[in-house]
Amino acid sequence: MRRRALTYGAIALAALAALVLLSRAVNLRIVHFVPGQGPAKVTLTYVCWGDVTEQELNKHWVEEFEKQTPDVTVNTVNTPGGQSTEDKITTMIAGGSAPDVMYVWPDVFPTFVRKGIYAPLDAYMARDGIRRGAWFEALIDFYTAEGRVYGLPRSWHPFVLFYNKRLFDEAGVPYPKPDWTWETVIREGRRLTKDRDGDGAVDQYAIGNVPWEVFVWGAGGQTFDRDGRCYLDTPASVRGLQLYRDLVWKWRIMPSPQELQQTQSPQEMFETGRLGMFALGIWSVPAFREIQEFKWDLAPMPAGQARRVTQLVTAGWGVSAQSRNPDAAWRLVKYLSGPEAQAYQMKIWRDPSGLREVFKELMFFEPEKPPASRQVVLDSIGFGQFATPFEGQVEVYDQLTKTLEELTSGRAEDMQALATRMRTESEQILAEYRRRNAEQ
Repeated sequence: MRRRALTYGAIALAALAALVLLSRAVNLRIVHFVPGQGPAKVTLTYVCWGDVTEQELNKHWVEEFEKQTPDVTVNTVNTPGGQSTEDKITTMIAGGSAPDVMYVWPDVFPTFVRKGIYAPLDAYMARDGIRRGAWFEALIDFYTAEGRVYGLPRSWHPFVLFYNKRLFDEAGVPYPKPDWTWETVIREGRRLTKDRDGDGAVDQYAIGNVPWEVFVWGAGGQTFDRDGRCYLDTPASVRGLQLYRDLVWKWRIMPSPQELQQTQSPQEMFETGRLGMFALGIWSVPAFREIQEFKWDLAPMPAGQARRVTQLVTAGWGVSAQSRNPDAAWRLVKYLSGPEAQAYQMKIWRDPSGLREVFKELMFFEPEKPPASRQVVLDSIGFGQFATPFEGQVEVYDQLTKTLEELTSGRAEDMQALATRMRTESEQILAEYRRRNAEQ
């Protein structure tokens, strides 16, 4: 009996040793189960931004994902956006607690790719049969660097003009037409600009919140290239900047920065009936649908001296290269950028999807609700343009914003001199940015 027990023990030890060797050979994980419980859940950290509407959208997405993926929970970290989001992500990475999934946006995309913050997604896409062709080509290309995909699109927005039909009717101004130009806006905009209370100060303006890049591009100019070279001092770019200034100080149909600081933001002015036209992406549609005091609709951006153009903006999702749970993180990104989640954001008119089929199917969802002129969004994408991304863009644009305030505040009058200064400042900022990066 003793000999038989020893024999059985030897067999058991040999079998255990074989199992260990086998597990090492095929890289198996031995999972320990607790009686009555399943395997422990994976927790992902998801960094995003947004106003109340976008926070509710992300909450819905996360809840639906967790229902469909019970082995994963998601901890959402909401940030104000822009620089604060970049700072949050880099701080988390420096502290050893990198997010698993994060928003991807143009300002930081080139820098984050170079620093290896985003994981390439090509292998995941190939494994799961996800084709680049599912998205509009210009959009998926935006998230591609050196032939590899580092993010999947969440949305893209052309800047369009929301216009207040009541103010147009009261002023006897015809609604915007597809062929209108900035000359039309100037002519009709003076009738939309009024001192409503008779105190000698204008309190109703024709237009606001148009990106300055639109004027440069519309005049045939260029802002920057992918290496960060500045072209704002070229003749065409200067003409565009001059028109931008003239809307405020020559024609006085657009509020100056000082007036906005003393009263309301452009969006608040539009919502309270003090702005005839307001430029933005359609993410403001859910809020504008709550307006009861007047009816509104969409119009395309007016044509400039050289061409009609509007600005495109976008955001997407990426997987952190330092994620401890990359497969689960990919599953979240795949869900968020997939047809179900994308259809939901279009049905509530929060964001246009970059997925071709979802976009085409739902662009005209619930036609009884505003806006009526939805074709404007489709047309605007066709003549839209992204601001060219380059490393150091955030720092350069921070300074540009300050310098452009001299333009729109009326302190600067010599447009060529100001444009030359903007180029010089941009070159200096980029040189310093590159020096710091070379030392790291």
